[in-house]
Amino acid sequence: MTVKVDKKWHYLPVIMLVISMVGGLYVFNTTIERWVNDTMQNYLNGLLEDVIYQVKEDKPDFQALNIEGVADYLSHLSQASTERRISIISLDGIVLGDTSLSHRELSTLDNHANRTEIMAAVDSGYGFDIRYSNTLQVNMLYVARTTVIENTTYVIRLSMPMTLLVSMSSELMSILVILMVLSVIILLITTVLSHRRIENHVLAEQALQEERIQQRTFEIELLHRLANMLAACNSLHEAQKVVEDIIPRILGHVNGSVALMRASRNQLSIKLDWGKSWPAAMSYSPDECWALRRGKHHLSNDQYHSLPCAHMAATGEDQTLCIPLTAHGNTIGMLHLYFGDKNTIVDSDTRQLAFTVAEHLGLALANLSLQEKLRSQALSDPLTGLFNRRYFEESIDSLLMVAKRDSVPMSLLMLDLDHFKRFNDNFGHDAGDYVLKEISGVLINTIGEDDVVCRLGGEELAIIAPGLNAQQAMELSATICANVEELHLSLKGLSLGKVTVSIGVATYPDSRVEQTELIKYADVALYKAKDYGRNRAVHYLEEREESPTPIVIHAKDK
Repeated sequence: MTVKVDKKWHYLPVIMLVISMVGGLYVFNTTIERWVNDTMQNYLNGLLEDVIYQVKEDKPDFQALNIEGVADYLSHLSQASTERRISIISLDGIVLGDTSLSHRELSTLDNHANRTEIMAAVDSGYGFDIRYSNTLQVNMLYVARTTVIENTTYVIRLSMPMTLLVSMSSELMSILVILMVLSVIILLITTVLSHRRIENHVLAEQALQEERIQQRTFEIELLHRLANMLAACNSLHEAQKVVEDIIPRILGHVNGSVALMRASRNQLSIKLDWGKSWPAAMSYSPDECWALRRGKHHLSNDQYHSLPCAHMAATGEDQTLCIPLTAHGNTIGMLHLYFGDKNTIVDSDTRQLAFTVAEHLGLALANLSLQEKLRSQALSDPLTGLFNRRYFEESIDSLLMVAKRDSVPMSLLMLDLDHFKRFNDNFGHDAGDYVLKEISGVLINTIGEDDVVCRLGGEELAIIAPGLNAQQAMELSATICANVEELHLSLKGLSLGKVTVSIGVATYPDSRVEQTELIKYADVALYKAKDYGRNRAVHYLEEREESPTPIVIHAKDK
């Protein structure tokens, strides 16, 4: 799941900084203006005191001087300049002289009695004001003081245009604004780059986490499939197909095998493997495995030791991992993994996956073993070890269905021991059981790998031979008859004489295709074999329903 964050929040710090800077600029500008005003006021006040001192020293008679004379006197004061304007005003507000005004301008000048700085100076001896001058058409800073010259009180005023102060303040503000703008730009750039880097890192980490989640989900699904497929297996052959297909998808291209404990618990044998051909021992004793002896997994090479198991001697010092397979509190076998190079690092994730695979394998193989044991007990004859009638009925249906589907032949051989009742009467049932076991052994050693031999009851036996046509079935029957006749049976030193069998054969599709019909015609052929003198095989070929034509092979014909 991808989490999207609104990018505008990325710039919130910058926005807040800009707001704080604007507020700071406003406060700074106000402070600068107040500071400049105070500084210039003090500066002009100092100059004004110097002017008053100079005037008191000179004691000019301003009443006697005309306007030009007063202006000329004030202009020659050292404190006067083009930027600093000195005025002398009577208490009644008449401007007697000004260094910046001509005679004509003075003559038209308004009375200054109501000026703020003049009124303050008259009242308290000192006055101050900042206002726009209509005469000079500029903002002016005024400082005024009263002084007594020749028993006459005057107001001496020193003024200065605010342009200088404004320019000073503007320069400071400009410098500060430039610095702030540069700071904001740098901060904005670094913020964008930082957020982009963080975002890329977050996206990369998020993609990595999503990949890990997908991988874990995939592994969990594979483990689930492994458990389900192993639980559905009916044999180790099917389990082999499952493990060699699914386990490499879980653990990667790692060579592995499963060894199962024999019933005697003195040896383990490799029963399942995947990857390349298993390079280590195919069977070994429990003492040869460190994991079995310790009761926990064993990695042959890590930072603490280099101790491969004895059964892995063929792999040299290469990296291997052995994990016990347990089920219901018992160790039933071992899971072995071969990684190759001794310097291969088996990380914790791989180990955990291997442990989980071992857990599933242990339970599945234990259940499979129990299932096979129960199935064997349910479907096998306890005396001969052959399959019983129940298995016969299940197998003939499924094998006949395969034969129909693949359009291949299938033969059924029904066998019966000749004169077996008389044999039991003469030698006893122990001898009869012994004979049945021996003949069962002959059948097992004679039939093909895919053939199924069953004991249907008493001395009645049956062989299902998938893929065999009529001629091949008759050749197999003749071989069985000959091998049984060649038996020399004795029990407890007593010779039991010769034993022979009669065999009836029916083949699909030569005979009827239904199970009941195939069994029926094999039985008919068996009765024919007995009628023809026993110790022979008869095949029932149905040319037409009412006229069967048997094929007869005597054991001596083989």
